Amino acid sequence: MYVDIYKYILLFSIFHSSTYLTFSLGFSMLFGVAKIPNLAYGSLYILSAYVMYALTTYIGLEPLVAALVAILVAGLASLLIGEVVVKPGLKMPVSVFITTLSVAYIFEEFFRIEMGLRPITLPVYPGVTYVLGVPVSNHWFLILSASLLMFLSLTAFLKYAVLGRSIRAVAESWDESRRLGIDPLKVLRVAFFVAGVYAGATGVLLTPLKALTPTAGWGPLFTAFAIVALGGVGSVTGTLIASFIYGFFEQSMTYVLGSGVASISPLILIVLVLVFRPQGLMGRVE
Repeated sequence: MYVDIYKYILLFSIFHSSTYLTFSLGFSMLFGVAKIPNLAYGSLYILSAYVMYALTTYIGLEPLVAALVAILVAGLASLLIGEVVVKPGLKMPVSVFITTLSVAYIFEEFFRIEMGLRPITLPVYPGVTYVLGVPVSNHWFLILSASLLMFLSLTAFLKYAVLGRSIRAVAESWDESRRLGIDPLKVLRVAFFVAGVYAGATGVLLTPLKALTPTAGWGPLFTAFAIVALGGVGSVTGTLIASFIYGFFEQSMTYVLGSGVASISPLILIVLVLVFRPQGLMGRVE
């Protein structure tokens, strides 16, 4: 009995952590560059899923094609939010906080009007695989594979690509990056687009397993905040570590305490970490 519980905790900690990682990577990178949280980020998660649903249901596109289009739409929407809402108020963090929050509610109301309140789901990748005697939907393996690929891709992009190194430089210091001939606003555009792509990818990957509603973006956004705080703002490695700590702690507490109490237990862990290490696990002291 207890062995089975440990198997479930181990397996589904890994699977849930991979979804947290995919969504939080873009949020962390953008937070590190802009120095301001984009509260409309969760809306991109919903947008991509609804776009894919519309393309497959009403137009009849193949799921893979619809997913790619939906992810691109999320990336472009993120870029538009950055240009219209965030960039004009970069020197006024409170203004950006309020305007991005307003954009999130505008998206939510639009989705409510156009799609209604009925939860929707997307097609699940077919099949079941047994791991350690536990039946696991193949869709979880699709999510895990995509998550690791996205992590490795972003890591390589930030380390080796010219634009990626520019993103790291701007995240370190806007003033110093200007002295190196880097345009921070151009870098910010790239960061917004990439972050939107990551949020959109999470939407199309996760919606087959979790029903989508107009308010579904707030949960992932809140989790991303917690993971970025735990791992350290702008740290890709910190986001990876924090995602798996968060996922393991959450799943463990779910089996021990039940889902209601367990939902706040990772936050208690984060509070304790930040009390003793305010910059997070992999962050640097400013």
